[in-house]
Formats: sequence, structure tokens, C-alpha cells
Amino acid sequence: MLVQQPRLGRSAGALLLLLLAAPSFAQGPDARWRTVETPHFRIHYPADSEIWTRRAAARLESIWARVEEEVGYRPPERVDVLVSDPIAQSNGMALPFLGWPRLILWTSPPEPESEIGHYDDWSELLLVHESTHLVHMLRPSRNPAERLLAGLVPIGPVARKSPRWVTEGYATLVEGRLTGSGRPNSDLRAAILRRRAQEGKLPGYGQLNGDKSWHGFSMAYLMGSAYLEWLDGRSGPGSFPKLWARMSARRDRGFDEAFTGVYGDSPADLYGRFTAELTYRAVAAENAIAPVAREGEPWQDLTWTTGAPALSADGSQLAIVLRHRDKPAELVVWSTAPDEKAEKEYAKKRAEVAARDPADVQAVRTKPLARKPLHRLPTIDGIAPESPRFFRDGRAILFVRFEPDGEGFLHPDLFRWEIDRRGGGARLTRGADLREPDPAPDGTWAVAVRNRNGLSQIVRVELATGAVSAITPPTVEAVYDHPRLSPDGARVAFAYHSDRAWRLIVRDLSSGAERELAPPGGGTIASPAWSADGKRIYAVVGSGGFLDVFAFPAAAAPGDGSAPAPVAVTRTQGGALAPEPTPDGKALFYLSLQSDGLDLYRLELGAAPPPPPGNPPGTSWAELAPAVPPAPPVPVPAAFPTAEVPPGHPYGLGRQEIAPILSAGGTSAGETAEIGVRVGDVVGRLDLLALGAVGGGAPAGGAIAGAYRGLPVAFSFHLFDARDRPSAQSGHLPTSSIAGGLFDRDLRGAELAAAWDRRFGPASLHLRGGGLWSRQEPRFGLSIAETVGFVSGRVGGDLSRGAWHLAPVVTGHWERQLAGDRSGPGPEWQRRGAAFALGVRHDKDKLTLSARRDSSTGTFSFFDLYQLGGFPSSLLPESVEASRIASPALPAWTRFAPEYEGERAELELGAFPAPLFYERHRLWFGDGGRGPWLDLAGLEWRFSTGPLPVGRIPALDFRVGIARILSDPYRGSLRWWLTTVLRP
Repeated sequence: MLVQQPRLGRSAGALLLLLLAAPSFAQGPDARWRTVETPHFRIHYPADSEIWTRRAAARLESIWARVEEEVGYRPPERVDVLVSDPIAQSNGMALPFLGWPRLILWTSPPEPESEIGHYDDWSELLLVHESTHLVHMLRPSRNPAERLLAGLVPIGPVARKSPRWVTEGYATLVEGRLTGSGRPNSDLRAAILRRRAQEGKLPGYGQLNGDKSWHGFSMAYLMGSAYLEWLDGRSGPGSFPKLWARMSARRDRGFDEAFTGVYGDSPADLYGRFTAELTYRAVAAENAIAPVAREGEPWQDLTWTTGAPALSADGSQLAIVLRHRDKPAELVVWSTAPDEKAEKEYAKKRAEVAARDPADVQAVRTKPLARKPLHRLPTIDGIAPESPRFFRDGRAILFVRFEPDGEGFLHPDLFRWEIDRRGGGARLTRGADLREPDPAPDGTWAVAVRNRNGLSQIVRVELATGAVSAITPPTVEAVYDHPRLSPDGARVAFAYHSDRAWRLIVRDLSSGAERELAPPGGGTIASPAWSADGKRIYAVVGSGGFLDVFAFPAAAAPGDGSAPAPVAVTRTQGGALAPEPTPDGKALFYLSLQSDGLDLYRLELGAAPPPPPGNPPGTSWAELAPAVPPAPPVPVPAAFPTAEVPPGHPYGLGRQEIAPILSAGGTSAGETAEIGVRVGDVVGRLDLLALGAVGGGAPAGGAIAGAYRGLPVAFSFHLFDARDRPSAQSGHLPTSSIAGGLFDRDLRGAELAAAWDRRFGPASLHLRGGGLWSRQEPRFGLSIAETVGFVSGRVGGDLSRGAWHLAPVVTGHWERQLAGDRSGPGPEWQRRGAAFALGVRHDKDKLTLSARRDSSTGTFSFFDLYQLGGFPSSLLPESVEASRIASPALPAWTRFAPEYEGERAELELGAFPAPLFYERHRLWFGDGGRGPWLDLAGLEWRFSTGPLPVGRIPALDFRVGIARILSDPYRGSLRWWLTTVLRP
């Protein structure tokens, strides 16, 4: 996985969360998917992303060939590639399944201040990194037993045995070697490793795969690649293929044994030596910078990641998005005036301590006092505010939120927040894909970046209507970032990625004329910001492993002759990011890169620029890598050749793949085992599931089910032939009628259904309806044939503000017998019911209360009554299971009646492995009064996901738990369950 972290702090790993969401598709399967094929790849993409896809596909074969040469292996498999942009972030994923590997590519490009912002071409960097994962991890084992195992679990030995720091570190190393850019050659990797080393906070070997420290998740990429570079330099070229060969050998070896056989010592011991050398080099760099350092003073100690600061026009307020490790982000507004009240309180406390104990030694003050916000805008409905910019009057802020569309895919949109009012801000655009906005002086319009379908451009946005017009044409050849309007609104400055580097461009809005402001020494550019008089542009320049703010003369009009050279403003030990000059021109705020996060600094301007640092004593900059980037600079590799890409064709039903399915479950009352096949395509447009089941006390037999999702409404069918034997359940059964086989039956039939899902901001709607034809043949009694119509629905949401979440859910169902043969009860019954649940969560703790009420009318067979106990079966469709009150702690048919009522309370505690629950049920016949409650309490962990077509996995509902029964007929008994239900 190629993760973007930080986006000045956006968390990584979003792709994995997406894959576990429901429905879990790379993009909506009803989109206009197309496919283009090359010798080694089948590339599937939404039609809107055709330009980006074809450009990437033109180099994919040459990239693959060069990666094979570098890694030393040629996989025989053909790769399915999915192109999408589901959450508007830069990312990718490689799934190294032996025989059917996958690549997932997201089109949104990264910005210059991100970890992956140093690239020649986004698709090229992405393809090199993810292709390396596949070529590296698709190597099969030479061990016969492992080859046999791979038929059941299609994961090779390198993927299975390698620590995360090896797989991610190696792909990162190769990305640097084959592109000449990437993280290994970036200023940001060097700065992060250097700062952590200087402060003694490099991760230990046990933390290298990831921990909860700042950038801990990224250490597998940053530190892992640096460690592997060190190993390769120490042992000489060619050591990595030897390591992979030992890991996949006929003799079964773990990673540590294979590693020691190549490098002569354990990975932990050699890592200790590597960190010692890195620390030495980082301290040498620190000593060389110290005489010329110019960093200003800490203004706020933030200790974690944060967003870029924004000042009001009068300089009296500063807005910033604070992100935290353990709680949601928030947009805060601080006063920039000295906090006299806080200083007085601090002095008062020190005086009190001295008065109580004159001999005490007061603590040294090394950090500024924490400021109390004037205003706060928390994360709302799980979506954090981003990129704040003040309007000219200082009373409102323009910001961005990533909002879901009707299918749940995210789009950045603009909002306006009146800072002295309560609420989450007024939405200005919908589905516009706008980032980094900057309002014009009159507040009626703004400039922003639009990244859509892999194309990037600068646009103008009318804030009253949300209308968007182009300032620059959309292009896949270049990337725009961080547009900022001049104080008079006549010009816009922005970072522009083209020709392998980030550049600073100033564009006159009336004429369209552009002028490049060149950085010193071929450095890269990020985060431009205008001075209040419009004469200078402050921007971050990355060079030599350091990121510092420079002032660029901007007074000359576009097209004029050469301008004076930019002047260094900061000289930092790590990095100065996101500059924001004060309106009076006397100071500059910026984010300072530290070992534990980004702190907010203020630097007084006007002093002479800092001189460049000299060489470290006794050494040179070239010898300090990876505390600085490799030097001399890595030569630019030869460009990847492009090839003619054949025309794409409509995806249709896709290429159908067959995969075996195994599942099992059991309870205190019975067990079941299921075997079958899943047939489907990689996008998820068509899913078929054929299952057979055996077991005792649960339905056995076979079923064929399928779903087609190529339209906004999904259509499904379910054919089944099953034998249900409640009498075969083990343990004490509540009534002799169950033990005697009264409820044993054979049943067969077919269900046809249609379903529609839609997102409305934080709320979701699911509607389902259809018909069921079934024939039931009880062990005792007449054959029953029925035709049933049904409708069900679910409305839910996750409403949140900060760490508090409110999750209401309402569900309902209705079934009616439409026809039945006269050997059965006749077409005279219907069932209806509703349930309500309310979850309240704070941080990792959640309490959910739910209640359900169901009622029936008409003439019934036993099998149409509500029945308490057991769990749903994969063999039976939802409409057949609609009468079951699932409670796997209880045997099936523990109670049955036409009326039902139930309640449940569930408590999730962050430190507890599974939620605690208490539930109770009662059923009754209408004339006999409501029956007694049946109570139980215990622990249950539940996991549900929609279909994961990219992994050949059907929809899954998994439950495992244990409970004590508190009422008759099982009072005092302890019961367990582990159940799995599969759906197409």
C-alpha cells in the first residue's frame, strides 16, 4: 500500500476501511465501467477516468518489466487493475493473491507537503510502488507442502513471512531507485528521520512495523526503506534477491533465519547498529546547522499533526485545524494578542508554590502556555473541517469538508462558518471536488483546486451559487496545489507540478499571463502565501533534506524580465511548513517539524537572511544520508517507454472468476459446515454463490443465490432446497414438540428481490422488496405451498459532534401471504414489525439500546409464526428467515407465537475485547396475554461487511459470543456460539 501521510496530518489507511465498508466496491458497480487490456494487465476503470487510465496504461508494461528486472522475478499471472477515486485521497493497494493478483489505483494526486509529494509523475510513482509489491510477493514457495497450502490460502511465502517494514520498505526503496524521486529521495523523509534521531526518538525494532507515535504508521515506509538501503550498501548489490530466495526455499525458514543467512546477524541487532549510525549523522547535521539556524519562537506546542494556519485580515485571529491521536479533529480560532490572563494565572501559581515552600525549585519554562480558543468547530458527522481561510471581515471562515455522495464516495466541498454562531457551517457546493480554497477580497468568489478523475486545474467558485468556472484547463499532465489570491485579487499564486518538479507560478487573472518564480538550487516549492502589500510571496522550498521558507519578489508583472533571487527566511533543523505572514509584515507564522508532530512557530522578520550552512566538521553532506537525501543527487533514470494502448471496451458483466468458499459455525445446540463456490467479477457487478451445508440442528441442503448490481437498483435471486431438523439440536430442548420433530421440515423455493441503497450525508437508506415462492413439507402434517410478498427498509445514521456520536436506526418489515394451496392455511396471513435502536458513543465507549415489536394477523401454519432462537442460515433467503428472532444462545423454536417483543442493551468499552449485552424476549398468542420474559446476558462480538469482489469474498455476517441464560427453561446455563452467514 502506498499511503499518503501526512496531508499535513490526514490519517492513512483509508483504503482498508473502504474495503471493509458495505457496500464494499472499488467504485459503484453500476458506474460506466470500461476495460483496456495489455499483455500483463486487465485494467478496469470508470469511463470518467479514461484520460488518466490510458496515460498510466501506456507505461504500465515498461514499468512492470523494469520492476521485474530490479526484484529478480517474473510472475506468470495476469493482473487485474482497478482505477477509482472513492475518497478523494492519494493511495493505492496491491493484493498479491497467487494466481489472481490485483492492483488498486486511486487517481487523486498528492500535494507537495505530503510524504509522497516528491514525484516525477503521480501515476508512475504509484505504479512502481504497487507493482513492486506484486512482483516481490507473488514469488511461490519451492516447498511442496507450502505449494499445497497455497491452493487453499493463495498467499506466497514472502508475503506471509515478511514483516510489514520489509514489504513496505522494499517497495519504497524500489520506488526511489526506478523513478529517481519518491520518498527515498525526498526532503521530507530525511527531515522526519533526522528530527527523530536528533531527539532520540527513532523507533525500536519492535516498533518498526508501526506504533501510535506521530508518523509511527509511516515508519515501515520511511525507516524501513532507509534500513534496507543501509543493508544493501553494507552487503553489496544483490542481497535482496538472496533474501527472497531463502524465504521461498524448499526448506521452510522464517524471516529471521532467512535474514541472518544473508546478512550474518539478526535483523534486530543490525537495526540497532543502523540507528546508531543514523543518529550520529543526524547530530552532525544538527551541529552544522546550529550556527546559522533561524527558527523564531514556539507560539503553540501542538505535539501532533495539524493543518496550515490562517490569519484574519487584521491579524488579530488565527484559525487552524488541530488533529489529535485519540480524538476527532477540530477547527479552532485563537486570538493572536498576548494572553495576559494566562500569564497572570501562571505567575500566580508560581508565587503560591514559592510561598508554600521557599526552598522549592521552580520548573523551567520551555514551552508557551496553551491558548484557549475563542471559537471551535468540531468534527461533525465524522467529517473533519479542513483548509480554513478567513473572509476579509474576519467574521467568517471558508473551509472544506469531504462529504459523501449518494453512493457513499467522498467529494471535497466548500462551507462557510460564521464563527460567532453555533452550527457546522453553511454548505456552498455539492460534489464539486474543490480543495485549498482562498476567498477573494470582496468575499463573493474564491479560487480553489479541482482534482477530478485524475485531472487537475485551478477554478473560480461563485460562493453565492456554487457555480464553478475554469481559470486553467483541466490536465492530466500537471498538478495544481495551494492557490492564493494577491491582496487586490488580481493575481493568483500556486504550486504547479510539471517536468518532474513543483514550481511556483503567478498568474494574472485578467490576461491569463503566467510567470514562474524559480527556487534556489533546483529546489521544490510548496504552500505559497502573499505578503499584505503584494510585493512578496513566501513559499516552502525543499532542498538538501531541509524545508525552509523563502521570500520571492512578486512585484514584477508577468512577462517582465528576471526578478531578484528569492531570499531565505528560515533555516530550520527539520522543516518549516505552511507559512502565513502577518498583515503588518513584521512576522511570519509557520509549522515547525518536530519529532512528535508539528508545532506552531512565530518568526520576527526584518533581520538579515541566514547564511547557508557549512559542511559538517570532518565530513560532507553527501556522507550524512539518510539524515539528508542521497548525495550527490540520484541520477534521473531513463524514462519509462510508452506503448500504444488498445481501445477500451465496455466492461459488461466482466470476467467471471470462480473461488471456493468454506465456512463453519456452531452453537451449544448444533453445528453446521458449508462448502461451495463464489462466481463473480472483480468490480462486483454480478455475484453468484452456490453452497451446500451439512450439520446437526441447523438447515442442511443446497442453495444457489445471485445478485446483479449493474443498475442503481440491485436485483437478486435465491433458490434453495433444505432440510431443517430442530429435533437434532443437542442439549435440553424446551418442549417435547421440538424434540418430537413437530417442527422438522423439508423446504424448497425461490426468492426474487430488488434493493436500493442511498446515502444522504450522515444518513443511509436501504429499501428491499420482492416475492417468495416456497413449499414446506413438515414431518407431521400437510404440504404447505405459499407465495409471499415482502417489503423491508432501514434508515440509519451516525450523527456526531466531536467525540460524541448519536446513531439512530429504524427498521421495518411487512410480509403478506399472496397465495397458498388449500392443503395449507390459505392466503390469509400477514406479518409486520419495526425496531428502533439508538447508539450513543464517546471516543471508544458506546451504549446501544434497542427495542423491537412484531405482530401477525390471519391464519397460520407453525412455520409462519415468529420463532425465537437459532441463527440465520446461508442456505435460506432473508424472506424465509424473516420470522426468526435470531438469538444464537438459544435453540431454534425455543418459543413461538404470532406476537413478539424484544429489548437489548449493549455496552462497548474501549478496553474490553467484546461488547457486553443484556437482552430479553417474549412471545404470546393474542388471547392469552403477554408471555413471560426470557432474559440472557453475555458477550458478543459481531463483524459484518458487504461483498468484497476484489477479494472474491461474498457478504459476510460473523458472530461469536457467550451468554448466561437468566430465565427458564435454561436458567443458569452458559451457552456459546460462533456463526457465519454468507450472501452474494
